[in-house]
Amino acid sequence: MRLLLRCDGGPGIGVGHVVRSLALAEEATARGHEVALLGRVEGPFLTTLAASVGPGLSLLGPSPSDQPADLARAAAGYDVLHVDHYDLPEGLLGALQRPTLRPDGPDSPAPVLSTMADGTFGARAADLVVDPTVDAQWSDPPAPARWYLGGGRYVALRRSVTSLRSVDPTGEPSGAQAPGAPGSRAAGSTQRVLVVMGGVDPTGAAPRVVDALAATGLELDVVVVANEQTRSPLSARADDWRHGTLTVTDPVADLPREMATADLVVTAAGTSVWELCAMARPMAVLAVVDNQVPGYLALLRAGAAVGLGSPTEVPDPAAMAGALTAVLTDATARRDLATAAGRMVDGLGAWRLVSSLEEVVGGARASRGPGEVSVRAATPADAELLWHWRNDPATRENSRSHEPVPLESHLAWLEASLARADRHLLVGEVAGRPVGTVRWDREATGEWEVSITVAPDSRGRGVAGGLLAAGEVWLSHEATREDPAAPSGGPGDRAGVAAYLAAVHTANAASRRLFLGSGYLPDRPADADGFERFVKF
Repeated sequence: MRLLLRCDGGPGIGVGHVVRSLALAEEATARGHEVALLGRVEGPFLTTLAASVGPGLSLLGPSPSDQPADLARAAAGYDVLHVDHYDLPEGLLGALQRPTLRPDGPDSPAPVLSTMADGTFGARAADLVVDPTVDAQWSDPPAPARWYLGGGRYVALRRSVTSLRSVDPTGEPSGAQAPGAPGSRAAGSTQRVLVVMGGVDPTGAAPRVVDALAATGLELDVVVVANEQTRSPLSARADDWRHGTLTVTDPVADLPREMATADLVVTAAGTSVWELCAMARPMAVLAVVDNQVPGYLALLRAGAAVGLGSPTEVPDPAAMAGALTAVLTDATARRDLATAAGRMVDGLGAWRLVSSLEEVVGGARASRGPGEVSVRAATPADAELLWHWRNDPATRENSRSHEPVPLESHLAWLEASLARADRHLLVGEVAGRPVGTVRWDREATGEWEVSITVAPDSRGRGVAGGLLAAGEVWLSHEATREDPAAPSGGPGDRAGVAAYLAAVHTANAASRRLFLGSGYLPDRPADADGFERFVKF
């Protein structure tokens, strides 16, 4: 796969768009793909990061023109154009699809257009629209797309960040295994605080945060990342610091290591907060620009950060100092913040995005309709039919359990399943004739995993896709009523459903084709038993 990234970053612009694009470049080049970046990569921080990706990444320099036709010509010969930019003009998807702009001839395939959005910021019509804002899976797609990928599972992070993620023996995210874990220092010892207000600190917030830390009166070792505008006032504060130490530093490429050793990180609600989530670190957060507000609010809802204010809430210095005092003197609160943060971002975002692009380039298709298949809720009268289908050798071969199920066990399972609120068992029919089953199991609020069985006498007749689609339609109408915890207002007519999930064994080529041909894209790599997971929004 040949991947062209379009993004800009540097002093005065911000670094977030380039940082997350480089995370994709890192993942893609590690898989042997050819990657180029078209755009401004300026300043020592970003140039060092770009160099760390290795020789598989080509830096093409600033884009000569961002007019749609010119970008389409620049993308000619690439399989994918991935755009992470707020300010490009409209019309890029149409330009890419114009045969006259393809130098290899009108019959050559158009590049796939993938675009990164932060809510409505950067949204444009594309083949794939990706909004990595936490909880975006509950929102309507911000622009037309064949595939919409939403939520914190698509936060793309560098391996220098994800390698610092720790989990406990139960799989729960935890900072307890990392140096400087929340609450790991002895009582009464000096707390270490890192202040990083984004790649460029556009509002000059770092001095205000340092003043609030000073106002706590606590003995602190503070490291603050400065830029050209804030270095002088921060250095002056360092000279007068009375409680512990205040160290002023430039942005550094190994900032994740600094984050991992801090008892608390005070940061702007930009890309750095998702790095902190992946590492399960405690944080206090300030939204300094409008596009950070959705992520800021999501962090507060999840209990993953202490809120210090937003553009619509002018931070009160005394209130900020009070909030910082409370969290710095409460090790249990910091542990709770870290655990909640770790649940929001699992560090697989770059893997998901590159895997999804591979599948789309390889021929994955968007959603299909149910056709002539309809579904109804199963009843006890279906018990014997479902039992025979379950024990069919081909069905057992592709199941997690390969052993035949005794009838008595099946009857008990069916009775329990029909009584559960977190499971829906459906029977698919064509013209009144049963053709298979669809089972939905709730994995998390609004996320449902599907299991499909096609009746032995209906295999090879093309009913699996219709069976799946009919099951999705049924669930989209039932989930709102059956799952009162699910928020409403999901994408399209799927209110109450955030995501459809599917676990497929790597050896089951037919099921893999089914889901990739029905709008599903990779969500998790194969587990120890060989089951990989796919997702659809």
